[in-house]
Amino acid sequence: MIKGLLGIIDKMHIEVFPSKEYIEPPKKTIIVQLNPEKYTMKHNVVFCESQATGTSGSDLSFNRIEGEEVTFDFFFDSSGIVPPGKIKDGKGEETFLDAVGDIANALKPAIVNPFGEVETVEKDVEEFKNLLMGYDGDTHQTAYLRLLWGGYSLSCRLKSMDIEYTLFRKDGRPIRAKVKCTFKGTVSYKIMVAKENKSSPDLTHERIIKMNDNLALLSESIYDNNSFYIDVAKNNKLLSFRKVSLGQKIKFPPIK
Repeated sequence: MIKGLLGIIDKMHIEVFPSKEYIEPPKKTIIVQLNPEKYTMKHNVVFCESQATGTSGSDLSFNRIEGEEVTFDFFFDSSGIVPPGKIKDGKGEETFLDAVGDIANALKPAIVNPFGEVETVEKDVEEFKNLLMGYDGDTHQTAYLRLLWGGYSLSCRLKSMDIEYTLFRKDGRPIRAKVKCTFKGTVSYKIMVAKENKSSPDLTHERIIKMNDNLALLSESIYDNNSFYIDVAKNNKLLSFRKVSLGQKIKFPPIK
Protein backbone atom coordinates (compact mmCIF):
# COMPACT_ATOMS: atom_id res chain seq x y z
CA MET A 1 0.00 0.00 0.00
CA ILE A 2 2.73 2.44 1.03
CA LYS A 3 4.83 1.51 -1.98
CA GLY A 4 1.87 1.95 -4.31
CA LEU A 5 1.29 5.49 -3.04
CA LEU A 6 4.96 6.34 -3.56
CA GLY A 7 5.07 4.84 -7.06
CA ILE A 8 7.34 1.91 -6.14
CA ILE A 9 6.72 -1.40 -7.89
CA ASP A 10 5.56 -4.15 -5.52
CA LYS A 11 8.02 -7.01 -5.40
CA MET A 12 7.10 -10.67 -5.32
CA HIS A 13 7.01 -12.18 -1.82
CA ILE A 14 7.73 -15.79 -0.84
CA GLU A 15 6.49 -16.62 2.65
CA VAL A 16 8.11 -19.55 4.48
CA PHE A 17 5.76 -21.35 6.91
CA PRO A 18 6.62 -23.68 9.80
CA SER A 19 3.85 -26.20 9.06
CA LYS A 20 1.45 -27.41 6.37
CA GLU A 21 -1.59 -25.85 8.07
CA TYR A 22 -0.50 -22.28 7.12
CA ILE A 23 -2.16 -21.06 10.32
CA GLU A 24 0.84 -19.61 12.14
CA PRO A 25 2.54 -16.48 10.76
CA PRO A 26 5.40 -17.20 8.35
CA LYS A 27 8.87 -17.62 9.85
CA LYS A 28 10.49 -15.62 7.07
CA THR A 29 9.45 -13.62 4.02
CA ILE A 30 11.68 -13.34 0.97
CA ILE A 31 11.26 -10.15 -1.07
CA VAL A 32 12.87 -10.85 -4.43
CA GLN A 33 15.54 -8.61 -5.92
CA LEU A 34 13.84 -8.39 -9.32
CA ASN A 35 10.33 -9.42 -10.26
CA PRO A 36 10.23 -12.35 -12.73
CA GLU A 37 9.69 -11.39 -16.36
CA LYS A 38 7.31 -14.32 -16.87
CA TYR A 39 6.09 -17.51 -15.28
CA THR A 40 4.80 -20.82 -16.58
CA MET A 41 1.84 -22.70 -15.13
CA LYS A 42 1.24 -26.42 -15.61
CA HIS A 43 -1.95 -28.38 -14.88
CA ASN A 44 -1.87 -32.14 -15.21
CA VAL A 45 -4.63 -34.78 -15.33
CA VAL A 46 -3.53 -38.37 -14.65
CA PHE A 47 -5.37 -41.27 -16.32
CA CYS A 48 -5.19 -45.03 -15.91
CA GLU A 49 -4.74 -46.60 -19.34
CA SER A 50 -6.21 -49.98 -20.13
CA GLN A 51 -6.23 -51.74 -23.49
CA ALA A 52 -8.15 -54.86 -24.34
CA THR A 53 -6.33 -57.68 -26.12
CA GLY A 54 -6.53 -57.36 -29.89
CA THR A 55 -7.58 -53.68 -29.89
CA SER A 56 -5.61 -50.75 -31.29
CA GLY A 57 -6.80 -48.10 -28.83
CA SER A 58 -6.75 -47.67 -25.05
CA ASP A 59 -9.47 -46.70 -22.61
CA LEU A 60 -8.55 -43.74 -20.42
CA SER A 61 -10.03 -43.82 -16.93
CA PHE A 62 -9.71 -40.74 -14.74
CA ASN A 63 -7.29 -41.17 -11.84
CA ARG A 64 -6.57 -37.74 -10.33
CA ILE A 65 -5.87 -34.07 -10.98
CA GLU A 66 -2.39 -33.18 -9.78
CA GLY A 67 -1.55 -30.00 -7.92
CA GLU A 68 -0.76 -26.88 -9.93
CA GLU A 69 2.87 -26.42 -10.95
CA VAL A 70 4.39 -23.01 -11.61
CA THR A 71 7.92 -22.09 -12.71
CA PHE A 72 9.66 -18.77 -12.03
CA ASP A 73 13.12 -17.44 -12.89
CA PHE A 74 14.69 -15.43 -10.05
CA PHE A 75 17.68 -13.17 -10.67
CA PHE A 76 20.48 -12.33 -8.26
CA ASP A 77 23.01 -9.57 -8.94
CA SER A 78 25.68 -8.27 -6.55
CA SER A 79 27.30 -5.76 -8.90
CA GLY A 80 25.45 -2.86 -7.26
CA ILE A 81 23.42 -2.04 -10.37
CA VAL A 82 20.22 -3.44 -8.83
CA PRO A 83 19.05 -2.86 -5.23
CA PRO A 84 19.40 -6.06 -3.16
CA GLY A 85 16.52 -8.32 -2.23
CA LYS A 86 15.39 -8.70 1.37
CA ILE A 87 14.69 -11.48 3.84
CA LYS A 88 12.48 -10.39 6.73
CA ASP A 89 11.05 -12.05 9.81
CA GLY A 90 7.30 -12.75 9.83
CA LYS A 91 5.10 -11.42 7.05
CA GLY A 92 7.71 -8.91 5.90
CA GLU A 93 5.28 -5.98 5.77
CA GLU A 94 6.77 -2.85 4.27
CA THR A 95 7.02 0.26 6.47
CA PHE A 96 7.21 3.87 5.39
CA LEU A 97 10.98 3.88 6.05
CA ASP A 98 11.38 0.78 3.85
CA ALA A 99 9.61 2.53 0.99
CA VAL A 100 11.71 5.68 1.41
CA GLY A 101 14.85 3.53 1.43
CA ASP A 102 13.77 1.84 -1.80
CA ILE A 103 13.31 5.24 -3.44
CA ALA A 104 16.77 6.33 -2.29
CA ASN A 105 18.33 3.13 -3.67
CA ALA A 106 16.50 3.55 -6.97
CA LEU A 107 17.77 7.13 -7.35
CA LYS A 108 21.33 6.34 -6.22
CA PRO A 109 23.78 6.33 -9.16
CA ALA A 110 25.35 2.95 -9.89
CA ILE A 111 28.99 3.83 -9.12
CA VAL A 112 31.32 0.87 -8.82
CA ASN A 113 34.74 1.28 -7.23
CA PRO A 114 37.19 0.06 -9.90
CA PHE A 115 39.70 -0.85 -7.16
CA GLY A 116 37.17 -2.62 -4.93
CA GLU A 117 36.19 -6.26 -5.01
CA VAL A 118 32.55 -6.87 -5.92
CA GLU A 119 30.68 -9.18 -3.56
CA THR A 120 29.67 -12.58 -4.92
CA VAL A 121 26.07 -13.78 -5.08
CA GLU A 122 26.95 -17.17 -3.62
CA LYS A 123 25.84 -16.28 -0.09
CA ASP A 124 22.49 -14.82 -1.25
CA VAL A 125 21.75 -17.79 -3.50
CA GLU A 126 22.66 -20.27 -0.75
CA GLU A 127 20.41 -18.51 1.78
CA PHE A 128 17.57 -18.47 -0.77
CA LYS A 129 18.07 -22.19 -1.43
CA ASN A 130 18.17 -23.09 2.27
CA LEU A 131 14.92 -21.24 2.99
CA LEU A 132 13.07 -22.84 0.08
CA MET A 133 14.37 -26.40 0.26
CA GLY A 134 16.26 -26.71 3.54
CA TYR A 135 15.43 -29.88 5.50
CA ASP A 136 13.84 -29.37 8.93
CA GLY A 137 15.07 -32.01 11.37
CA ASP A 138 12.08 -31.50 13.67
CA THR A 139 9.31 -31.94 11.09
CA HIS A 140 11.39 -34.11 8.69
CA GLN A 141 10.08 -31.96 5.85
CA THR A 142 11.25 -29.24 3.48
CA ALA A 143 9.63 -25.82 3.71
CA TYR A 144 5.97 -24.97 3.16
CA LEU A 145 5.73 -21.85 1.02
CA ARG A 146 3.25 -19.27 -0.21
CA LEU A 147 3.93 -17.26 -3.37
CA LEU A 148 2.41 -13.76 -3.44
CA TRP A 149 2.62 -11.47 -6.43
CA GLY A 150 -0.13 -9.04 -7.33
CA GLY A 151 -3.34 -11.08 -7.34
CA TYR A 152 -1.50 -14.39 -7.60
CA SER A 153 -1.26 -16.61 -4.53
CA LEU A 154 -0.19 -20.24 -4.27
CA SER A 155 0.42 -22.44 -1.23
CA CYS A 156 3.13 -24.77 -2.40
CA ARG A 157 6.45 -26.52 -1.92
CA LEU A 158 9.60 -26.34 -3.98
CA LYS A 159 9.88 -29.20 -6.45
CA SER A 160 13.14 -28.33 -8.23
CA MET A 161 15.78 -25.61 -8.43
CA ASP A 162 18.31 -25.00 -11.23
CA ILE A 163 21.07 -22.43 -10.61
CA GLU A 164 22.87 -20.81 -13.55
CA TYR A 165 25.77 -18.40 -12.92
CA THR A 166 26.28 -15.92 -15.74
CA LEU A 167 28.79 -13.21 -14.69
CA PHE A 168 32.06 -13.62 -12.78
CA ARG A 169 34.84 -11.74 -11.04
CA LYS A 170 38.46 -12.12 -12.09
CA ASP A 171 38.90 -14.90 -9.56
CA GLY A 172 35.96 -16.85 -11.05
CA ARG A 173 33.50 -16.14 -8.23
CA PRO A 174 29.97 -15.39 -9.58
CA ILE A 175 28.31 -11.99 -9.25
CA ARG A 176 25.13 -12.78 -11.20
CA ALA A 177 22.85 -15.82 -11.16
CA LYS A 178 19.55 -17.02 -12.55
CA VAL A 179 17.68 -19.46 -10.33
CA LYS A 180 14.87 -21.40 -12.01
CA CYS A 181 12.38 -22.75 -9.47
CA THR A 182 9.42 -25.06 -9.99
CA PHE A 183 6.80 -25.04 -7.24
CA LYS A 184 4.02 -27.57 -6.78
CA GLY A 185 0.73 -26.54 -5.18
CA THR A 186 -0.23 -28.28 -1.96
CA VAL A 187 -3.33 -28.46 0.24
CA SER A 188 -3.89 -30.05 3.61
CA TYR A 189 -5.62 -33.43 3.73
CA LYS A 190 -8.67 -31.87 5.40
CA ILE A 191 -9.16 -29.27 2.66
CA MET A 192 -8.48 -31.81 -0.09
CA VAL A 193 -11.16 -34.17 1.24
CA ALA A 194 -13.56 -31.25 1.60
CA LYS A 195 -13.04 -30.19 -2.02
CA GLU A 196 -13.60 -33.70 -3.29
CA ASN A 197 -16.71 -34.17 -1.16
CA LYS A 198 -19.32 -31.82 -2.58
CA SER A 199 -21.54 -32.18 0.49
CA SER A 200 -18.74 -31.46 2.96
CA PRO A 201 -19.56 -28.94 5.75
CA ASP A 202 -16.03 -27.52 5.28
CA LEU A 203 -17.11 -25.88 2.00
CA THR A 204 -19.47 -23.00 1.30
CA HIS A 205 -22.72 -24.23 -0.28
CA GLU A 206 -25.44 -22.32 -2.09
CA ARG A 207 -29.06 -23.36 -2.35
CA ILE A 208 -32.01 -21.82 -4.19
CA ILE A 209 -35.09 -22.05 -1.99
CA LYS A 210 -37.77 -24.22 -3.57
CA MET A 211 -41.35 -25.04 -2.62
CA ASN A 212 -41.59 -26.64 0.85
CA ASP A 213 -37.90 -26.04 1.59
CA ASN A 214 -37.11 -25.48 5.26
CA LEU A 215 -33.94 -23.70 6.45
CA ALA A 216 -33.55 -25.96 9.47
CA LEU A 217 -33.82 -29.14 7.40
CA LEU A 218 -31.45 -27.80 4.72
CA SER A 219 -28.90 -26.92 7.40
CA GLU A 220 -29.17 -30.36 8.93
CA SER A 221 -28.66 -32.05 5.55
CA ILE A 222 -25.49 -30.03 4.84
CA TYR A 223 -23.92 -29.94 8.31
CA ASP A 224 -25.27 -33.25 9.59
CA ASN A 225 -26.31 -31.25 12.62
CA ASN A 226 -29.61 -29.53 13.43
CA SER A 227 -28.13 -26.67 15.48
CA PHE A 228 -26.67 -24.38 12.78
CA TYR A 229 -29.78 -22.96 11.12
CA ILE A 230 -29.76 -19.81 13.32
CA ASP A 231 -26.15 -19.09 12.26
CA VAL A 232 -27.11 -19.60 8.60
CA ALA A 233 -29.97 -17.12 9.01
CA LYS A 234 -27.63 -14.55 10.54
CA ASN A 235 -25.01 -15.11 7.84
CA ASN A 236 -27.65 -14.40 5.16
CA LYS A 237 -29.01 -11.41 7.14
CA LEU A 238 -32.47 -12.94 7.50
CA LEU A 239 -34.82 -11.44 10.07
CA SER A 240 -36.04 -14.92 10.93
CA PHE A 241 -35.08 -18.43 9.86
CA ARG A 242 -38.77 -18.94 9.03
CA LYS A 243 -38.94 -15.97 6.61
CA VAL A 244 -37.30 -17.42 3.50
CA SER A 245 -38.65 -16.48 0.08
CA LEU A 246 -39.21 -18.85 -2.82
CA GLY A 247 -36.29 -18.54 -5.26
CA GLN A 248 -34.04 -16.85 -2.69
CA LYS A 249 -30.34 -17.81 -2.77
CA ILE A 250 -29.05 -18.94 0.61
CA LYS A 251 -25.37 -19.48 1.44
CA PHE A 252 -24.29 -22.11 3.95
CA PRO A 253 -20.76 -21.14 5.11
CA PRO A 254 -18.12 -23.67 6.19
CA ILE A 255 -17.91 -24.67 9.83
CA LYS A 256 -14.98 -22.95 11.58
